Amino acid sequence: MFKKVVIAGLAGVGGYTLYKTTFNNPKKNSPLLPLTPEKFIPLTVSNITPYNHNTSIFRLKFQKPLKEAFPIASCVLVKDDSSQIVRPYTPISLVNELNHIDLMVKRYDNGHMSKLIHSLKVGDKIDVKGPITTLPYSANMKKHIGMICGGTGITPMHQLIDCILRNPEDKTKVYLIYANISKEDILLYEELEKWAKEKPEQLKIYYTLDNPPKDNWAQGVGFVSQQMVKENIPAPSDDVLVLVCGPGGMMRHVSGTKNRDRSQGPVEGILKELGYTQNQVHKF
Repeated sequence: MFKKVVIAGLAGVGGYTLYKTTFNNPKKNSPLLPLTPEKFIPLTVSNITPYNHNTSIFRLKFQKPLKEAFPIASCVLVKDDSSQIVRPYTPISLVNELNHIDLMVKRYDNGHMSKLIHSLKVGDKIDVKGPITTLPYSANMKKHIGMICGGTGITPMHQLIDCILRNPEDKTKVYLIYANISKEDILLYEELEKWAKEKPEQLKIYYTLDNPPKDNWAQGVGFVSQQMVKENIPAPSDDVLVLVCGPGGMMRHVSGTKNRDRSQGPVEGILKELGYTQNQVHKF
């Protein structure tokens, strides 16, 4: 069965924002390509892995292997062809994966796109266009990278952390603040903890939860605060870049949101209060 859903590349991931757009259909009988930002390529849902009570990982298989890995950091968009609504997702596949992409999708009761994706079954096909770079990254471009995210906003951070830790020449130190409702809502927890234990000198993680466990919880409680950022993210300097991704409310609170045209917009919120400047903050 063919679901009328489209995935396309976009230069920016804006938390939970939905976009409206239109695209031309690809020409029939065109050369077989695994993925391209120039036209739609039909991919098959080859596997669906439930992750927790409201999140699953959808694997989309390429018709043939990519010639090169995705640029870092980059995203794709999912589009509902009937409503013309699209939604950005950053793949969580390993950065050197050439045969498929994995999309981690959280289902929201009022989320048109997330409900549509969760209705897909193995064997369904969706059209894909992309990838598009959202942050051109090169090894050691900054000595320190701070990351502040919430919920599925972990996905671009995961992609970049994987890239940094996989490269022995990249000495960048990463500092992650990750906010969620409960411990069960922490996405990619096992992988993040594994990386942090393997590279404790290079990756430090601080979790904050609205509803923490009653016992044995020694990290943050509640929204990301100015004190959390001061204690867990390097202070403003030319060697520091802070990345932010999450729900709109969190973005407004921490960094300010992006402009309507998807440009970065001014730094606001906690990061502005702490003295971070425009060239020291990047909003996915």
